[in-house]
Amino acid sequence: MANLKKEQIRKNLFKLLDYSGLTDLAFANLLDLSEKQVRLIKSGSAEFSIDDINKACDFFRKSVTSINNKDVEVDRMYRDRLISSHKNNPEYRAILEKQPTITYAINFELFYNEKFKTKGLDINEIRKLFEARDWKFLSGYISTAMARNADKIKRLPHPKRKGWYVYTVK
Repeated sequence: MANLKKEQIRKNLFKLLDYSGLTDLAFANLLDLSEKQVRLIKSGSAEFSIDDINKACDFFRKSVTSINNKDVEVDRMYRDRLISSHKNNPEYRAILEKQPTITYAINFELFYNEKFKTKGLDINEIRKLFEARDWKFLSGYISTAMARNADKIKRLPHPKRKGWYVYTVK
């Protein structure tokens, strides 16, 4: 393909990465790159090679054309569809069967939970919500992630338990 729009491709591949729930390290390993190289590409200081783009497109089930010309459309269930589409591919399935990032769990599961949005959930309830998806995050890790997302998540005193908090959308 002669007219590769590398910036558009970079932007779209990292959007697909976010929606897939993979860590940067898992993505680096998939492309046989170092984690540092992925960080450099993410920051715009380096570029994906043609081979990297082709491998990523194969994994993400997207054509080069679809990520070259416009912002790629992705919905919140993208990870589940990727898992299903790669069920017979051991290399990709193994990557997708690993737990997603906590950021993914918050953005694509927690923020869509009705009780979280309306009444709020405590850390134990959030942990159980994630466990229902077979994601095993420690309570302390969830609590830290809630604090890191203070721009989107409100922390309120728990109505029934002193020293506990309920988290909801800001």
